[in-house]
Amino acid sequence: MNIDTERLMLALTLLLAGFIIVFVVLILLILIITIYGKIIQTAQGASQKRKQQKKKVVVEAKKEEKTAGPAVFGNAGSQNDEIPGEIIAVIAAAVDAVYGKSAHGRIRSVKRSRSSRSEWGRAGIAENTRSF
Repeated sequence: MNIDTERLMLALTLLLAGFIIVFVVLILLILIITIYGKIIQTAQGASQKRKQQKKKVVVEAKKEEKTAGPAVFGNAGSQNDEIPGEIIAVIAAAVDAVYGKSAHGRIRSVKRSRSSRSEWGRAGIAENTRSF
């Protein structure tokens, strides 16, 4: 009987140790996930603040543009609200370098691309969807 009692005590000790280890690990996982969630929320909050600040700057810049009058650079028909004058100058210089002073190289307007994909993204799609 003494051997049975020792085995029973050993089994109960192992069972209790197993439960303790499992619950301690579960509590640690809960803490890790909670801390990770707070870190992500903080990072998202910071990015939201940056986005709001950028929106404020854009709104203020648009207000200043409206009060300042028409821009000196660019055509009246061009939609260059978001394109800086330096970029338009670089585009014009590139067109002039390619075409020279011929009529084929005339710039009528400068607009942003409507595509939400980058050139690399479009190249990847073209590469992966072309026929064999």
